[in-house]
Amino acid sequence: MSRSVGTIVLDVLLTVALSLVLLTIWRGIASGSPAEGVAQAVQRLFLFMDIGLLVWVVMLTVVAVRRRPAGAGLTLVFATVGALANLLTVIVVGFVQQGTWAVDFIEFAVEAGIVFLVAAAIIVILVHRFILKPSPTGVTAT
Repeated sequence: MSRSVGTIVLDVLLTVALSLVLLTIWRGIASGSPAEGVAQAVQRLFLFMDIGLLVWVVMLTVVAVRRRPAGAGLTLVFATVGALANLLTVIVVGFVQQGTWAVDFIEFAVEAGIVFLVAAAIIVILVHRFILKPSPTGVTAT
């Protein structure tokens, strides 16, 4: 159980950190100002990807509580489900609000979702393959 919790913590924290770095670089280039890039990256990730992050963490936690370690593949599937759930939520909220901001909100959510999925793919593979190496065949970790 503690290995599962450690894996979840590493996956989530490192994915969020890499997402912020990637979004900061992207928004800094797009806006022409690194300082604005940082503020926009935080806004995009935590305002327009919050539901997706929550769905991802909840799904990982449910699997950990059931004492089934989530491998890299399942973790990435959960990340994709979270990103899609987030996008659907933003689409519904955007169209309910009506106006010019609806399209911008959807664009922000797509941008944050893509960066989140890229960061998750990189981090999950690194964590599951190199940092937390699987135990040798036939030997159970205690």
